[in-house]
Amino acid sequence: MPSLSSHPVTTAASAASVSSAASRLLAHSPFVKAVQRDELTCLEIRHPQFSADLLLQGAQLIHYAPEGENNWLWLSEQAEYKQGQSLRGGIPLCWPWFGSAAMNPAAVKATITNPEQAPAHGFARARQWQLSDLYEACDRVEITLTLNDHQHPQWAAQLSAEAQFIFRADSLAVNLISQNNGTEPVCFSQALHTYFPTDDVRATQVLGFEGERYIETLEGWCEKTQQGPVRFNGETDRIYDATRPLRLISPQQRLLLQSSGSASAVVWNPHIEKSLRLSQFAADAWMRMFCVETANAFADVITLAAGEKHCLGLQLSSLGQG
Repeated sequence: MPSLSSHPVTTAASAASVSSAASRLLAHSPFVKAVQRDELTCLEIRHPQFSADLLLQGAQLIHYAPEGENNWLWLSEQAEYKQGQSLRGGIPLCWPWFGSAAMNPAAVKATITNPEQAPAHGFARARQWQLSDLYEACDRVEITLTLNDHQHPQWAAQLSAEAQFIFRADSLAVNLISQNNGTEPVCFSQALHTYFPTDDVRATQVLGFEGERYIETLEGWCEKTQQGPVRFNGETDRIYDATRPLRLISPQQRLLLQSSGSASAVVWNPHIEKSLRLSQFAADAWMRMFCVETANAFADVITLAAGEKHCLGLQLSSLGQG
């Protein structure tokens, strides 16, 4: 198996880092164990057909690879395993708002106190999630994490969140399930902020957005229409109408990205200048990564009535070699 992404020295997870219920689930698991990486607890999945690493903080998946393959996700060489901050890479969960709270639609901002001062991408990615369910079989592993601490001083809504991960030999699925436990409708935005690796982003393209409308956030949030494949020739930060499966074609790998519960996608690469201002990010790392984020963003935000649920999901599978 190719080496996994670099990370701090791994030790056995302390008893305090996982709940008693999680400890019982893991006690006799043949494929999953909890380990400590610096300040964070990580679920290491080592199945004969695939491997994965899932952090309890933020329910953040940072590694998935079929047996004999490299990581399908990009993780920064400078990633820091610290409490209270999301790692740069993998699939951070942006919830219950996406991006700058102040740039969200009015209905989303109405649930947030002082949106100009609210943390970017919500608060779920910096919170500790709990292992609530584990299913293991000869062909797959399914893990469910629950966010029990879903209150925030700047957010008055009564949403709960659950993240489901389904690992197979040839595919990865992630579902983020939100439920309105209050008595009033709640509007929110969110994203599965997936980072992908590439040997050269300048030789990478995304197919499936042809003819779609997008918001060019770097040009005053103006509306444009995509002509041809998406290529990365400079800083990229766009919100697309996403109605079709996407093909992610890079020198390193060819993946099919299928989304559900979503009609928007964010495509992002910081390029040269912005890379210098990013945390946990090497100056030249922009050449080795790109993001295609399954989202409910801009005009695609979600409104849940009391008791309603919404599932935002993605599935990744290989398109084979070109």
